[in-house]
Amino acid sequence: MYKLSRRDFLKFSSMSAFGAAIASSPWSALAQDAVTLRLTAWGNPTEVQAREATLALYDEMQDAIDIEFIHTPGSDYMTKLQTQLAGGDYPDVMFLGNGAIEPFVARGQLLALDDYLARDNFDTSDISQQNLKLYNVDGVQYGFPVDAPNQQLFYNKTLFDAAGIAAPPADWEDESWTWDAFLEKAIALTDKEAGVWGWQVKTGFRAWWIWVTANGGTFFNEEGTECVLNSPEAVEALQFLGDLIHVHEVAPPLDVASEMGSGELFQSGVTAMETWWPAIGRMRTNIADKFEWNVAPHPAGAAGKSTSGGGTGHTVSAFTQQPDESWEFLKFLISTDCVSLWTDIMGIVPPLTSVAESDVFLKPGEPPADILVFTKGNDYLRPDPRHPQFTQAQQIAQSQLERLWVGGVTAQEVCDDIVSEVNRLL
Repeated sequence: MYKLSRRDFLKFSSMSAFGAAIASSPWSALAQDAVTLRLTAWGNPTEVQAREATLALYDEMQDAIDIEFIHTPGSDYMTKLQTQLAGGDYPDVMFLGNGAIEPFVARGQLLALDDYLARDNFDTSDISQQNLKLYNVDGVQYGFPVDAPNQQLFYNKTLFDAAGIAAPPADWEDESWTWDAFLEKAIALTDKEAGVWGWQVKTGFRAWWIWVTANGGTFFNEEGTECVLNSPEAVEALQFLGDLIHVHEVAPPLDVASEMGSGELFQSGVTAMETWWPAIGRMRTNIADKFEWNVAPHPAGAAGKSTSGGGTGHTVSAFTQQPDESWEFLKFLISTDCVSLWTDIMGIVPPLTSVAESDVFLKPGEPPADILVFTKGNDYLRPDPRHPQFTQAQQIAQSQLERLWVGGVTAQEVCDDIVSEVNRLL
């Protein structure tokens, strides 16, 4: 567990006037007895550590609001949260992926924040506007981003150097970094006898969405009335990924990857390249001095370069009995103090420009050398599709695509089945 020392508290509280403003904030007008808010979130061990540290900081800063942190593993989170809501067991503040915002709004489950923003004249200019708008539906703000991430290509520079292969270019405008160039490197780096693979096909939505959007594909038509994932552009991209496993054999089959611990292959030095969200803190800790690593943009497809992501955010339940207190807590979560501490522990891309430009994020002398790939990547972000039925449609796509990753069917067959099933849903 991360223990927040008094020294750490002073370090982070000095970064803004947040702590000094507590006495004059609306907290002073809240009830004498502390109000307890329930916060639901998922997270890996590092995220839980960051969560506990920021909540400790919040507790140091004020005594009007207590937070009950309800942690649920990511794989079960949405199911359990919807079960909670359906059963009338309402949390106050909810941690959500940006793709879940529109479905939650459509179901009337999120509190609109516009009146609070106007009442407090709340300044959002330091928040990444690209990420802030992901929590806005039809001009109404429903939350704030926790981070400003985009998925990029992580690579093992030690393996590249040993094989005499040039590293992927970090320049987003370098037109030489194409799918063909990527495949050439993946083939050259694969050495099955040595237990080294050039790539790992990650099966999460955002890991394959990058390739689809880079090739000009999309999930829904502009009107949102049909799924169009069986377009030539999308099919070509997904077939390319499937072929990395079954034709070019530069990526381990899913069962092999699972046996080796698919989530740890890059950190263990088994894969030379992988798609990752900006798990920079995690990589620094787990890789340590085992090898040298860096990051680069994904290669350009027919439509150019792209990245997926957009990250997660904090929202307030429409059913909270403590909307004012929930709003006060939300303001803390997007404050410089909280974001700085979260960034320092997590090593994520912060949602505040001021923190993204500070050494808290850049950490000179620590990997990755090309960390600015992430901040510049915001211009190429293709976030999760905005659609009220996206959550269910994504689940259908994920389930069907397992057949492609396992092998024996074409991307066209799988995509046709996805479109048929999603369109029945729509």
